[in-house]
Amino acid sequence: MLNSCQIQGRLTAEPELNTSGSTQVVRFTLASQRSFKNKNGDYDADFIRCTAFGQRANFIAQHFHKGQKMIVEGRWQTGSYTDQQGNKVYTNDLVVSNTEFDETRNQNNQQQNNAQNNNQSYQGGYSQQGAQIDIGDDELPF
Repeated sequence: MLNSCQIQGRLTAEPELNTSGSTQVVRFTLASQRSFKNKNGDYDADFIRCTAFGQRANFIAQHFHKGQKMIVEGRWQTGSYTDQQGNKVYTNDLVVSNTEFDETRNQNNQQQNNAQNNNQSYQGGYSQQGAQIDIGDDELPF
């Protein structure tokens, strides 16, 4: 049987890293835009709950942040539990086995800076410490 999923989307919030026993677990949600428009002419999105374990959980928590685009691969897993009112609740999660960045660091920095600076335009590059620096074409090594 084949159970393989690949989802591309944006993180809706910061990934939540927790420890379950001796294993680290990260949970996050990706908003994945549908490929067709609704009757109003807009694209809807699906919100996919994702879970990763161990070293992959640490990697995701350290390197991915709210609003960032990412690609995840894994398997679809269904489950259920009984809530405090005695109702059975069904769950659907993508259990992550692989992650990929879906934008360059500059694209991600640009998006974060635009949001922080009320959509001001991006100019220059960034140092490792995140401070903006200006580099002219004659200063580039290539």
